[in-house]
Order: sequence, then structure tokens, then C-alpha cells
Amino acid sequence: MSTPRKLDPALQSMLHGLASTEQPDVDVRREAREQKIEALRDGYRRIHGTDPCRFRPGDLVRWQPGLKYVKWPQYGETAVVVECLDPPVMDDVSSSFTPYFRAPQTLVLGLQHDNGFHCWHFDGRRFELVP
Repeated sequence: MSTPRKLDPALQSMLHGLASTEQPDVDVRREAREQKIEALRDGYRRIHGTDPCRFRPGDLVRWQPGLKYVKWPQYGETAVVVECLDPPVMDDVSSSFTPYFRAPQTLVLGLQHDNGFHCWHFDGRRFELVP
């Protein structure tokens, strides 16, 4: 049988101090939770305050901050509006466990990708005009 090891007195004192004081990180967690809630509200305002039909063919667009949900285009990368779809095409992904489930595809965007020009469908609420 091995002999139990004694904790270093400084470490033991620190552990007791942490256990006996008020949770110092409670304020940090509360602040993080409030920031997350505000980010949720901000995302909701931006996605529902955007009219996807405001774009016109030829407009240059990019992702709104925090609303990118697919790999391309990258943040900051510019795409060109090829077509505005009204009514939108609803994504036919059958699983509600993906971000694509019933996503309204309102824009066809053209991108330079793999040394060529390609067009893909996107949810236009997630984009903004490039100034």
C-alpha cells in the first residue's frame, strides 16, 4: 500500500480559499451569459430586419457578421447577386437537425471558386451589401 501524499501547504491554502470564498467567477459567468443573450438578440434583429429581396442582380454582397452558416464564401469574401428568388426555394433537407432544414433560399450568388465562376443558392437574410 502506498502512503497518501501530502499536499503542498501553499496549494492546500489556495484550495481552501477557493472553496470557502464566494464564487469569484459568478460575475464572469453572468457577464458571459448576458453577452450571449445580447448576441442572440442581435442576430435575431439582423436576420429578421433584413429584406432578402432588397438585393438586385449585379449587387456585390458579403456575409453579415455572425450569420455565416456554410463554408463558402468566407467572411469578407465578396459574391455577386446573380438572381433574386421570389418566392424563395425552400431547402429540402429532411432532417431538422441541420441548419439547412427549411432554409429559404432567396439568392443565387456567383463566386470565384476553384479557378472558376460558380453559382449557389443562399438565404439572403444573412448577407449585406458591400459598401
